[in-house]
Amino acid sequence: MLSGVVLAGGASRRMGTDKALLRLPPARGGAGEGAAPRLVDHAAAILAACCDDVVVAAGDGRRIDGLAVPQIGDGVAGAGPLGGVLAGLRAARHPLVAVLAVDQPGADPAVFRLLAARWAGEAAVVPRAGGRLQPLAAVWAKAAAGPLATLLARGDRVVGDAVAGLGLRVVEEHDWRAAAAGADLARNLNRPGDLAGGH
Repeated sequence: MLSGVVLAGGASRRMGTDKALLRLPPARGGAGEGAAPRLVDHAAAILAACCDDVVVAAGDGRRIDGLAVPQIGDGVAGAGPLGGVLAGLRAARHPLVAVLAVDQPGADPAVFRLLAARWAGEAAVVPRAGGRLQPLAAVWAKAAAGPLATLLARGDRVVGDAVAGLGLRVVEEHDWRAAAAGADLARNLNRPGDLAGGH
């Protein structure tokens, strides 16, 4: 069983507007722009397909209207994505937590199921995609909350360094693609033009 957390508390400086509230382009042959989900709702739906409980870590815990799932404040204010990860781990009802950044719309529930199945006590099971580790589209252990809080209290904010320091298992791209060939974990939306790639 999995819990899930959508990370949606970012400042979105490069995007120039709140990423969580942006809408994905309509799918080809879709019903039009009004039917396209917001990024935050899309991410929550991905997690709901593989998790029993899902929350959105939304910075202050109240900034996003109209969510179908609860939102919570970051575990440590101003700590970037790791503050949201910490809040999600603390709120989780299950020992494993699927973590998904709101700006990674190419994630797939099957990947999270595979990552959870590969867990063997590590702080996180992290896929590699496009040659890079993707700790914000990964499965974390709820038990990592204490050690993560300690890192944040020391001022550590770099996601890759934190997850490596806590201990991780890497699942290579050829491995997770066998479960979800259409997933695009390397796609990250940072600038307005990035949305044009569809989902």
